[in-house]
Amino acid sequence: MSQPWVALAMGCLFQLLAVAESSLLDQFGIDMFFPIQKAAEAAEMAKRTSLGSFEASPDEPARPKVPRRFGATMSVVTTSVGVPAQGRGYFAQDVDLKASRMEIVAPYLLPQVTTNMTTLSVGNHTWIETGGSQHSQAMCRTIPMLGPQGFKDMFSWASDPAISEYVGQSSVAGRSCTQWRLRSSSSIINETLCSDGDIPVELNISMKSSAGGVTKESHASYRFDPLSTEVDSSLLEKPSICDHVAPPCENGRGVGPVTLDAYVFHPGLSAIDYSIEDQNVADLRGDALFICFDLMSNQSSFADHNYSLISRYSLQLSPAFGQYSACNGYPDTKPKGPVCIGGDTRLTGKEAPFFGGEGESRCADESPMGFWYSLPKAGHCPPGQAPSTTASESGCTWSIIKRAKTIHQTCLIKDHNFLASCKADFAQKDFARSTAALSAAFESEDFSKGGCPDIGGPDSKEDVTSFVV
Repeated sequence: MSQPWVALAMGCLFQLLAVAESSLLDQFGIDMFFPIQKAAEAAEMAKRTSLGSFEASPDEPARPKVPRRFGATMSVVTTSVGVPAQGRGYFAQDVDLKASRMEIVAPYLLPQVTTNMTTLSVGNHTWIETGGSQHSQAMCRTIPMLGPQGFKDMFSWASDPAISEYVGQSSVAGRSCTQWRLRSSSSIINETLCSDGDIPVELNISMKSSAGGVTKESHASYRFDPLSTEVDSSLLEKPSICDHVAPPCENGRGVGPVTLDAYVFHPGLSAIDYSIEDQNVADLRGDALFICFDLMSNQSSFADHNYSLISRYSLQLSPAFGQYSACNGYPDTKPKGPVCIGGDTRLTGKEAPFFGGEGESRCADESPMGFWYSLPKAGHCPPGQAPSTTASESGCTWSIIKRAKTIHQTCLIKDHNFLASCKADFAQKDFARSTAALSAAFESEDFSKGGCPDIGGPDSKEDVTSFVV
């Protein structure tokens, strides 16, 4: 499956390729952290490419010199696929140490599902910590598809008249502040900072993205409470959980395999596209959410990865689930894949979408948004075998019973107007309609009942080399 990360083009400033369904993994990361990362890169580029010199106007107030080391609680509002996400958290930075930390806790898509994410950048490295405030529940990953990693100074551009300009006076939640705007030759990004003297009050970033031939604009607003120059130094250091992946779920140790009807959105360019090794799959509700999100994001995966088919497999999984991996691409897609990052290389990975719940709900039985799974090649059982009760310690962790059915995405999305169900679900903040529509497409071939025809595929559960669509 390929995640609906939109392709963001910013001329020479940056380009992020759309990624795969496991990468919905980090749409929350994109929404909350990615704008700051990209805006900081834009400011650096503006400084390197600034033409001519600009001097501060005698009528403008003194330019802000934000403290080099500070911490502050903050609120965040972002938009993605037209759905605002709001959260609160904490931000800290130390420019001399080249370190910053952003903690955000927010409900995402569904009010009852909370996502907890911390982004820590030190030097040239960035780690994403998710899954809870307790280290016993949290997990840590590096996410290279977010672009260049490492510390970025969010505020220094506003003090440089060569790359910023005075806009005027403003007010944010009753606090008077002075508005500054980044001078940029790009029409893709717009950044403003409202400051009260040297104190940042609100940072606003707008970005345009293009996917599937459609351009949309997204916004992110970061509002800072009064600052403190006292920052716990341990908050700006790499945590020990980033040195290893999460252990197997305790409630899955010593337990035999469970059966899962797994859905996967994939290309249909050749027989190898039916392989689910090193791929992400989902349960019914999780895949309905994925397809909806991709549709609402202008079909980035459809356009950029040639994702044209949806298949349902019957699988056996060891319930000793490990840390979820983000897997992207197929051997015949561009960029070539599959490539998996951030998770266990043998254990079957599992998470509620967007890191939802404590421990990403990895060891939970239920999630209102369903579950996503990663299927590492090293954990694939040989033909005729299934995961054993000792799979948490060694051996294979997942097996294929059969490929049950494959449909063409046009039947579900166009013929049955799946987007209408998605829009209704997003508005009502549940996924009942889209889940029912996806289920109906696989339950029968009767169009009047929402069914779709089985277009076929490899007959053998293991042999995917002899069938070409």
